[in-house]
Amino acid sequence: MIEKLKNGEFTAKSEPPLSSHGSFWEHLLRIKCSNDEYQPFVQCQLCNEILSYSISNGTSTISYHVKNCLDKSNQLKKNKTLDKFLSKSTEVHVSFDDKRSITVACAKFCSFDIRPFNIVKGPGLTALCQSLINLGYQYGISKLGTPSANSLLPDPTNISRTISQIADDYREKLKTILKNDLQGVKLIGVSTDYWKNSGTSESYLTVNIHYSKNEKNVTYMLQTSLFDQSKTGDNTKKKLFLILSSYDIDPDEYHIVYIID
Repeated sequence: MIEKLKNGEFTAKSEPPLSSHGSFWEHLLRIKCSNDEYQPFVQCQLCNEILSYSISNGTSTISYHVKNCLDKSNQLKKNKTLDKFLSKSTEVHVSFDDKRSITVACAKFCSFDIRPFNIVKGPGLTALCQSLINLGYQYGISKLGTPSANSLLPDPTNISRTISQIADDYREKLKTILKNDLQGVKLIGVSTDYWKNSGTSESYLTVNIHYSKNEKNVTYMLQTSLFDQSKTGDNTKKKLFLILSSYDIDPDEYHIVYIID
């Protein structure tokens, strides 16, 4: 029945029988086939379970099921706190692939929002994640148990490595985009900007590329990297050409206008 609902052969609709007015029907969907004929089943919106039902057999079983689901939901709202979850001796096992997806999400969170890696160990973020897990469990399909946020959040070192991997993936994708776009481009702009980390006094160089595609301006940031040499013209040129070469862009093959800080 679940498979037929997924592939569209059957549909689940909120259409209680005209002869029944129980409030439990607010949480049930009746199942129809393609010719709009009702099937002898209903689906609970609280747990997604498929239940047998026909008008001739009455509604005591399905109404009791809805009552149990509502009781479980109300119990979760009453007493689920982060400390109680962390004190449990048994936790739901989380697969490696699922934990990896959390690691990738944390890596993007730290890099896109410019946050320190160890933010994932902060009590505030842990509490936020636990609240999201509780909410997903309350409305989700699985009722096997709730994993703790601490069992999902990765180590900061793992996030650091993952950011490097994600950056490499993005660079490969950008390399492919530039290879295709620049085939029809006659003029390229390259702009740079030096900036200093006020906390460490380290200098960084950001390099951007600009060109026109389909009469629209296109800009990509090619790289931001540590610049530990003196900021001379020769050193800047060497760094620039090295970054362009990493994207298979030969400065001698294009007409490039450089705007330097």
